[in-house]
Amino acid sequence: MKIKTRTLAVLLPLIAIMVVPLLAAERVVRSGSPFEPSGMDPAQAWDDISAFYVDNIFDTLVRLNPQTTKIEPALAVSWETSPDGRTWTFQLRRGVRFHDGTPLDADAVVFTFFRQMDPANPNRQRDFPMFSGIFTLLKAVQKLDAQRVQFILSEPFFPFLAALTVECAAIVSPTAVKKEGANFAHRPVGTGPFKLDSWQKDKRLVLTANREYWGVRPSVDEYVNIIEPSSEILNSYFQQGTLDILYSYSISKMVSYKKQDWVKVVAAPYLSVTFVVINAARPTLSRKRVRQALGCAWDPRALKLIFQDYVLPIHTLLPKGLIASETEAPGSEFSLAKAQNLLKKESMEREIQLEMLLQKDDGLLFQLFSMFARNLKQIGIKLKLTRLDAQAYKSRIALGDYDLAYSGWIADYPDPDSMLFPLLSEQLQKQGFANIAGAKRRDLDDLLKAARRERDAKKRQALYRDIDRAIVDDGLVIPLYQDKRVMIYNQKIGRLQPDLLGKFYLNDLQLK
Repeated sequence: MKIKTRTLAVLLPLIAIMVVPLLAAERVVRSGSPFEPSGMDPAQAWDDISAFYVDNIFDTLVRLNPQTTKIEPALAVSWETSPDGRTWTFQLRRGVRFHDGTPLDADAVVFTFFRQMDPANPNRQRDFPMFSGIFTLLKAVQKLDAQRVQFILSEPFFPFLAALTVECAAIVSPTAVKKEGANFAHRPVGTGPFKLDSWQKDKRLVLTANREYWGVRPSVDEYVNIIEPSSEILNSYFQQGTLDILYSYSISKMVSYKKQDWVKVVAAPYLSVTFVVINAARPTLSRKRVRQALGCAWDPRALKLIFQDYVLPIHTLLPKGLIASETEAPGSEFSLAKAQNLLKKESMEREIQLEMLLQKDDGLLFQLFSMFARNLKQIGIKLKLTRLDAQAYKSRIALGDYDLAYSGWIADYPDPDSMLFPLLSEQLQKQGFANIAGAKRRDLDDLLKAARRERDAKKRQALYRDIDRAIVDDGLVIPLYQDKRVMIYNQKIGRLQPDLLGKFYLNDLQLK
């Protein structure tokens, strides 16, 4: 699961927008963003900004086709699995080298995985909960010969191939990891289409094309990202022609770009989900009908007022585009009368005092939840909105010291498991990511384990639908919306389209 960054733990309510005017013949793409990656170590690519750089610097054994999301060869040219689905053997692509000149071989693949699998590995400077959450059934990785590697699972895991496309499965240079240690996150070395040239913290970040790339060679020679916290300054740079791409742009500016005849706007839903987490471990919120009353007080019409048409209201934790979400459950219907009736059945006669945690830079979200708080006030619930810096927010989440919190993430691969597994992970909760692990729902844990081990696709889908509906119906979360990846670009450079995971690859740009 990738956090929908624009902050480390929750989504900043500015839509990620890529604006691409006609580029100069020098084949340099310049962008501007208020944010920079937290690091470029694939094992730590928690947020979508870090993931963007990892996706362009590193390769995985297999990849998802951007248009179809079908599995395709990448660093592995072929693979086979045993009849019981527990053993997977991959043939590696020959002649591939890392950016430091060292060869890609079976040793590098084994090194990449054991670095994350083994807590005592000397090349492991910190925990890697993303890997352990996705590859819970991975038992061993072994070298068969210089170009063949084998993965052994403790049990069949249906989405294993798709899971191998995630950032934490990207193959790293063993030589560079050993040399750089903890600095590897800021001096990454992969086999991908781009290399890190320089990174001036809080100033600029430069990628250069890997001219020895084994795949489609980039048409972009250099990618420069200017890091500037002020959106107004970034806008000024863009208007002056200093920038070609502008990230995290305010929705209000969209109108002016739509009026320009050289600009085309694409807004496509991608596999993301944002929701309110209700901490059922709190005494008041341990009552199901109180939680359900909160859901009934959520009015999705507020989304239109705040985000216009750049988010998609949902009633489920499985976003549009996943097979298991095709028959979406109805969810809670906005009704203050129903909410009051639920509270009455719980004999809640006194005003309920609750606190919701947000981060300081959650500007539009603060407006959104202020509207939610006004609805709650009408049914006798006083909701205090507390805005914290990122570290304080994560600390309180990790301790379970909250009533409500805002959370959201993006699927790592197009499977319901990638959306639902993080919700029940105690390890992720301890890392400061709001989920429902504190509810101690072992029945849901059992359903999830069954779904992960089920080989029959229809049965798996049914299990994931059951989990989703149980969580929503029990009032453990309030689903809010699915994001849209917005791209604004010059029509002269052709059609640009993000994939279902909202990813954008620099070597997909075909500059004229």
